[in-house]
Amino acid sequence: MANLIEFDTEYELKHMGMEIPAHTQETIENYLMHGWKPGGFVESLLAKDYERAITIADTANRQRFWSIATWIKDWAPENSRGSYDAVNNWCNDTDGIRTKFVNETEKKFIWKVLKE
Repeated sequence: MANLIEFDTEYELKHMGMEIPAHTQETIENYLMHGWKPGGFVESLLAKDYERAITIADTANRQRFWSIATWIKDWAPENSRGSYDAVNNWCNDTDGIRTKFVNETEKKFIWKVLKE
């Protein structure tokens, strides 16, 4: 089954040198779509706590730190990142912020599948 969250096409990611480890993609997707609290590394990146993130990153994430941080900056919804409060609000779906994103993402995914 395809991911609902686009980590862009494999070609674009590799072409840009932005290979994100599969376990990190899964963590980000679960956070964005379900509000599951991410592990310390991803949570720190989302909160822009880069010093903590690099300190606790596993080897795969440390090697792709810049790619992951860039993907979050460029693609994650603005209200899902930026501080620990923003991460908590996203997980708690404060004011339905996550629900709006999920509904929009699911619609895009359905149309993509139907076009294929």
